[in-house]
Amino acid sequence: MNARRSLRNRVAITLAAFAALVSLSLATLMYLASHDLERRLVDETLTAELDDYIARRARNPQSLPERTATIRAFFVAPSGGTMPVPPAVAALPPGRHELVLDGTPYRAAVRRVDDQRFVVLFDVSALQRRERLFLVLLSVSVALITVVAAVSGRWLASGVIAPVTRLVRRVAGLQPGEAPPPLAGEFPWHEVQQLAADFDGYLARLHAFGERERLFTGDVSHELRTPLAVIAGAAELLAADPTLSERSQARVARIGRAVAEMGEMTAALLALAREQGAGPRAEAPPCDVAAVAEELVERYRALFRAKPVALRLEVRARPQLAADRAVLSMVLGNLLRNALGFTQEGEVALRIEPDALEVHDTGPGIARAIGRHGGDLFRPYVRGRDSDGAGLGLSLVQRLCARQGWRIWLADRPGGGTIARLLFGGP
Repeated sequence: MNARRSLRNRVAITLAAFAALVSLSLATLMYLASHDLERRLVDETLTAELDDYIARRARNPQSLPERTATIRAFFVAPSGGTMPVPPAVAALPPGRHELVLDGTPYRAAVRRVDDQRFVVLFDVSALQRRERLFLVLLSVSVALITVVAAVSGRWLASGVIAPVTRLVRRVAGLQPGEAPPPLAGEFPWHEVQQLAADFDGYLARLHAFGERERLFTGDVSHELRTPLAVIAGAAELLAADPTLSERSQARVARIGRAVAEMGEMTAALLALAREQGAGPRAEAPPCDVAAVAEELVERYRALFRAKPVALRLEVRARPQLAADRAVLSMVLGNLLRNALGFTQEGEVALRIEPDALEVHDTGPGIARAIGRHGGDLFRPYVRGRDSDGAGLGLSLVQRLCARQGWRIWLADRPGGGTIARLLFGGP
């Protein structure tokens, strides 16, 4: 499962983001409140010191200004005053100010009395250090709360979605051919129970559909084989009649070939309809690819003998496949029929290799066959612009190949025409 799309991770991330937002908002409010409170306390201290210094100065004009570790006071007058007065202090107007003297930050309060100004400075360097430390502590707290919320959210989400995960595993463990057991009774939680009930209904309908399909394929197999056997027997009897003319014998032979082809097609379609996995059946007897190809080449030579197209077979190897002969015959027959149908003149060559087979033709090629609008010829109902078929042959070929574990693709042939390559197993 993709971790980014995990419901458990999404719940944990959402909870962590919410916790981070709330804790960051609270930390910001705490920092601003603390900063404002400290400034108010400093201003109250400056006001008290100004009142005290002005009162002392009124009682004793020779009274010295306050000078402690954190407070410095100055008296500025047109004539006289405390000496020396730093220029930055002398230039301060009445009110509250921030300034730096000799690298030390101060908060200043200035009050005018007649033509005199009283200045008190408060060293805020210690306060700034405490604010920075407080800010670090708040940042660490926010990060810690976020991590704890993420871990807790993941743990809580695991417990919350555990019934859903259990339901997923139960559904994944069901086999298509088995009657689905009721799942809703296994989950007491209302929402999960409703979901399980929906699964029960869907699986029941799916199982019923599969049963109807299985019965249908069995009925088709039984009902079609009997008339085909009758037709094949009648064709054999007609072929053995010495009174038939050569022309009639050819027609009877054609009927026999059509019956054999229809039997193979029926077997292949039934094999495709049954759900037996994507690979070939292990119990299937070895199938001689070259033998099937030789039989099909002879059949299609007779069917297309009136067309100026040479059908050639090159047997470079005789691979043996553990596959249904009917499936291979249907796949190869569709490829040959398509090649012969689109080739107006020239040659169609069937080449058998150790692990593959190829069908080469001198037809118009893929680009011209599908026209300028393009399309995937392996999709159902997609056909060439000159084709009079339904567009299902290559789609059926691809599905049969996928079931056997084969790979097939089409390509334009250098010099014109098409190459269909069928690879038996492997990438």
